[in-house]
Amino acid sequence: MIERLESAYKVRFDKEAVLIFLNDAYQNALMLRSEELRDQNDRYDSFLEEFDHTRDLFVSQAVDRYPSNYNKVAEKISELKKLSESFAY
Repeated sequence: MIERLESAYKVRFDKEAVLIFLNDAYQNALMLRSEELRDQNDRYDSFLEEFDHTRDLFVSQAVDRYPSNYNKVAEKISELKKLSESFAY
């Protein structure tokens, strides 16, 4: 999911590509939500909430005619990456 968000950020000025990468990341999040392993760890819930917030922020910037907060998106992606590193896979 993080890789998809980072890929979307790299092409952030191509709205169609951004939305494709964000959709892929969202599909990964849906699979993670359905996995039984997630039920054993409450940290997944907070990670997924942060992911949703980041994705929503990114979508709002991608569809905005004059996006202004891509720096905030980059910060959120970085936070998600750090949070994901704390999981033991």
